[in-house]
Amino acid sequence: MMKSITLIESERDTDYNNIAQRYNITEKNAVTLWRLGYDSLLSYLKPIRNKSVLDYGCGSGTFCRFLSEKKAIVTGVDISENMIKVTKDSHTDSIDYYQITSGNLDFLTENTFDYVVSNFVFCTISTRQEIIKVMNSINRVLRKNGSFIIMNTNWDKSNGQEFISFKLQYSRSLFSGKPITAVIKTEPPIILKDYYWSKANYSELLTESGFEIQGISEPLARGNHIPWIAEKSYPPYQIIYSTKFSPEAQP
Repeated sequence: MMKSITLIESERDTDYNNIAQRYNITEKNAVTLWRLGYDSLLSYLKPIRNKSVLDYGCGSGTFCRFLSEKKAIVTGVDISENMIKVTKDSHTDSIDYYQITSGNLDFLTENTFDYVVSNFVFCTISTRQEIIKVMNSINRVLRKNGSFIIMNTNWDKSNGQEFISFKLQYSRSLFSGKPITAVIKTEPPIILKDYYWSKANYSELLTESGFEIQGISEPLARGNHIPWIAEKSYPPYQIIYSTKFSPEAQP
């Protein structure tokens, strides 16, 4: 198990272009992420076989490949040039990857995807306006009644907690848009600067962008077959499941 990390405040690395290769390697072996994150998110993507999925903020493509192995038709987009380069250079598969600017999906046809997933993306955005822009662009390419699933670290319930794969640096106060810091437990650690948005914030922003909240899950670990740290008592992730609003479906 990786050793505990003590964060030095000045050590922050938020340039995904610079950490692309290290992030790719780390993500493949992140126990907390796979067991309580990706496996839980997959439960919302049913059926998945032959369904079209957009991974908005796909990073180095790890989750894209996971979905492709489940026989989904996958497209990945990310704003980081190096993240896209890493995944294209490292893998030959049928997944389409594109570098984009934030919220710009104009090159994709509207009403195209059955599912859109976005993992650890909105926590990197500092303003409500930019989040709304991204969500609106996702709404446009999602099919009628299609599903949009967001996964972020769960600061609401796990502020300051340490897990097998990462640690959340304790923040004395949390308010909308506040800078927060997460540490991925590698050698050396990857320091990520994010922004806090509450569960209520996400619900409001999704509603404003034309989505209906269908459910929110906060998975906890079970059993002792893995040497969990805080995972059994504090949920590492928050998964928000929503669908594209369909006015004609209302009574």
